Amino acid sequence: MYAYIDESGNTGFNLFDPDQPYFLTVAMSSQVDFDANFRDQIARIASANGQTYLHASEMGVPGVESIAASVMDLVETSGVRFHFACAAKSDVAAMKFFDAIFDPGENPAAPPLSYPVRTSRLFLLLKFAYILETSDVQLFWNAMTSPQSISSEKDAVRAIENIVGRVRELPDARSRELIGDTLDWARNNIGRFSFWTPRKQTRHGHLPNLFSLPALFSGISRDAKEWGCEVEAIIHDQQSQFEQTLSEWHVLFEGLEPEQILHFGDTPIHFGDIQGSRFEIGDTRLSPGLQLVDTVIWTFSRTVNNRIIGSDTAELFDICYTPENALEISFDRVVAELEPKIATLMNRTMSHDQLLQGIRITEYGELLRQQRMRDDAANQISPSTGDNGASANR
Repeated sequence: MYAYIDESGNTGFNLFDPDQPYFLTVAMSSQVDFDANFRDQIARIASANGQTYLHASEMGVPGVESIAASVMDLVETSGVRFHFACAAKSDVAAMKFFDAIFDPGENPAAPPLSYPVRTSRLFLLLKFAYILETSDVQLFWNAMTSPQSISSEKDAVRAIENIVGRVRELPDARSRELIGDTLDWARNNIGRFSFWTPRKQTRHGHLPNLFSLPALFSGISRDAKEWGCEVEAIIHDQQSQFEQTLSEWHVLFEGLEPEQILHFGDTPIHFGDIQGSRFEIGDTRLSPGLQLVDTVIWTFSRTVNNRIIGSDTAELFDICYTPENALEISFDRVVAELEPKIATLMNRTMSHDQLLQGIRITEYGELLRQQRMRDDAANQISPSTGDNGASANR
């Protein structure tokens, strides 16, 4: 089988462009070489609109509406499947800020039992987001995605200090304590974090692509397994700035053993069925498969951004999109995931023993956190000079 991937809203390290708030990716799985088998059909659809090839943004709303019915027929007859990913870019930057600072493997003041559990981690994330301002997120993001230097460390510390000044706005004492301690340690030890890297391709790993691409590869892998096919090729639309990074990620995922699972967050991602596939950078003008994906991602973008599309175009999107094959990364999605879980917990009757067990776990977590902070402080004292060995605020 063959897969075709296109993306929209890629602004590189600038995740704060108000005109392009979302990074979108769409992958199409085809049991056959779509370019070879459906070239004539795509050419006829384009020609009917006076085009030499399909490019939705050039055709506009009327143009796409005029071909939507024909594209729907082709989607249904070809049996292709689509996988979608949508990332709210400024939310991704805020989440990366949180992950950089609150990982207890990096920060001994961070709560060691809360972070590994998804529900409690997301709850802590929303508490942190409550006191964030966009300017601070942008300042930390720019520092984190730059090579480590005195200047970048100072910018990161300045962003953290701005947030420290708002910790008192948190409504409960426990959140003020946990988040305050975590931020205090971070600003005093900023040079010790591992997110700093001199290699630009590695810094690309902070971008929304790394959230989206594994989910799409996993969807392609599931299709291959269900169809009993091997993935021959994965063709990605030209993205010259990121071609090396995309190729490296494919090498990473393609090299995994069959049935091996990676966990991004708490979501299991299977990659075994893309083993042996080749990764190509394609030209949309020459690839009917990429042209079809371009049309679908255009409808996806218009829908996500609440922009007008025609009725046939909306129907086209409906037959391509399924929630099971869609990934969303945003604070709205976090809230939607947490609300029913929190409601269930708040309305649940607990026995005295269950409450006591919860109290004991909480107390154990706090004792562990306090011990980790004491051990870290002791390790930073030089036995010979008594100087603090941390590289804080160089």
